[in-house]
Amino acid sequence: MAPKISFHQENNIYFVNDECEETLVIVCIKAGCGQEPMGENGVAHLVEHICLSYRHYIPESTNDFKIFSRIRLRSSGVTNYGQTVLMFSFPSRLENIHIFHQILNLVLGTSIVTKETFAKSKLEILAECKQKGSQWYWQQELISFITDGLISELPVGKEDEIMSLNMREAVTFIQKYYNPDNMALVYFSGLQMKDILSDLYQEIPIMQTELPKQLNYDVVFNYTKQQKYNLSICRMEHPFNHKVVEIYYQQFYKSLNLKAKLTRMLFEVIAKKSIEEYVSVSSYAPRCSEISATDKHVSDYLYYAVFTLNFNNIDDTLSYFAEDIVDYLNHLLITEERLKASKESISPFLCEPEKASRSQIFQNISSHIFYGEPIHITSNQYNQLKELLDQVEVNDLINYKNWILNTPCKIVIST
Repeated sequence: MAPKISFHQENNIYFVNDECEETLVIVCIKAGCGQEPMGENGVAHLVEHICLSYRHYIPESTNDFKIFSRIRLRSSGVTNYGQTVLMFSFPSRLENIHIFHQILNLVLGTSIVTKETFAKSKLEILAECKQKGSQWYWQQELISFITDGLISELPVGKEDEIMSLNMREAVTFIQKYYNPDNMALVYFSGLQMKDILSDLYQEIPIMQTELPKQLNYDVVFNYTKQQKYNLSICRMEHPFNHKVVEIYYQQFYKSLNLKAKLTRMLFEVIAKKSIEEYVSVSSYAPRCSEISATDKHVSDYLYYAVFTLNFNNIDDTLSYFAEDIVDYLNHLLITEERLKASKESISPFLCEPEKASRSQIFQNISSHIFYGEPIHITSNQYNQLKELLDQVEVNDLINYKNWILNTPCKIVIST
């Protein structure tokens, strides 16, 4: 039986009490390679590794690290264009919470940056550049194409710029971005929130900073009719030999309220179902193994609706077929019948939040932290979603469709 979930938020600190024996703490920082100074591509990734430097070894240069050998702590991290995420897990005991807060204190105070942690982390990310070179090059080419060259940096960094980084640049990055105004803590634990907060505020008093409340505005999807159809195609060699056609629609992101988020979800369901129907009656049906609809962020302002089709094999005619799908979506009619069917398809997912995994819950919370999307975790919040579902009308989906599809469209064919 899945544990009962309770959720609490205090400023930029989020608690999910799921009665699990292992505590997971996730540190979210609103900074990545998109915030790096000119000539320092890789410093955000380097800082991530420095913050996790004790996961492989206990540095000899400071006694502060020796306490960490008491705790069976596992950690990992990821750096992206506008965000860095650090994840820590350990047995759910208050003494371990206390040790974690000491680690966090070392990070926020920049004491984590020593000659040893800096040098070892630098070697790690340079090795990562070499090991994953083809994968990173593919991602760089992809991001540069879909953003029209607006973004070309990679989260992993450039080797020559990494080589020239020094300790002062790492310290400066932490001081600028690793602070309560620019970060959030997410706790998954069976421990009591009041005990965790008490220890956190005792160890790191600045985490009590009162943050301004986010206002929840009504979202209207306004659009301006394009004078000319804006579509471009790129063929790429996939580093893992996947055979994929991806259709990207680019928009400038706007924070959503719950109704607008439901509208987006319902349109994705309708669009995916329609593409499946279109493919099923084509000659490409035997070759198409999977179709999905997702939304992605590149930086904190570029948003993409993405339709992905996986194929068993790729040939030159697929670019024409992808264009046909784009044209089909543009002429797609949103009807009461399609709206009703899409509501029925997502209704089962709005019933039992206790079945959600930690990763699913964190995805929701992180979307709120980084992009201002509404949170829905508890039964009460899911009930609110179900009530709002009845309020979404055909015109809401038509307006969203026109807003997202009447934008630059990029087709990426990876072989």
